[in-house]
Amino acid sequence: MTLTEMINETERLSRLIDAGISSLVEASTSMAHAEHALRKATALAWAEAPSGTVPLKEAWVESATADEKLALDIAESSRYNALEAVRSRRAQLSAIQSIMAAHRAEAELT
Repeated sequence: MTLTEMINETERLSRLIDAGISSLVEASTSMAHAEHALRKATALAWAEAPSGTVPLKEAWVESATADEKLALDIAESSRYNALEAVRSRRAQLSAIQSIMAAHRAEAELT
């Protein structure tokens, strides 16, 4: 990999990291909204739960809030995937920076 290629790759990864951080912010916001919706739906479901034993009420609440729970699970997954993408690109960028540092050190010796 030439110096120009490394610089281009560094710039490309930097742009991907910036985009990934934006995606992470969006995913985190979606997750917060999904958590809020689940908490609200759970509270309402408990208030509307039919009389009966605690296990029956818990099952009723879980059933009544299943869609909100699914939305939260999807939001959590999206946030996790965005975070892992940022971490991966940071690791790639770090590797290229290490290679560039090695080239610089080698050039200084000659």
